[in-house]
Amino acid sequence: MTQETNKPAFTERFGGLKGTIWRNPGTDGKPDRYTVSYSRSYKTADGQWKETTSFSAIDNLKLGHLVGKVTDRIAELKAIDASGQTATSEDE
Repeated sequence: MTQETNKPAFTERFGGLKGTIWRNPGTDGKPDRYTVSYSRSYKTADGQWKETTSFSAIDNLKLGHLVGKVTDRIAELKAIDASGQTATSEDE
């Protein structure tokens, strides 16, 4: 896939945590599927931003909140798909 077609369907942020929703086209008449990747942003000692998929105990509590928001957004995206409307992607 090209970068243009491999954009997230939506990105939800909560503090330094991010949930990225990816649209996967359905096949054989099946509807599109959605998958999610979660990450945490942090700054290194030399000031560079990095991402990780490891979470601390406090992050885990925040992640619970983010999962709820992402789940709601996936439901909205599915409703948009079912109505035939076009959803807009958000850039990071």
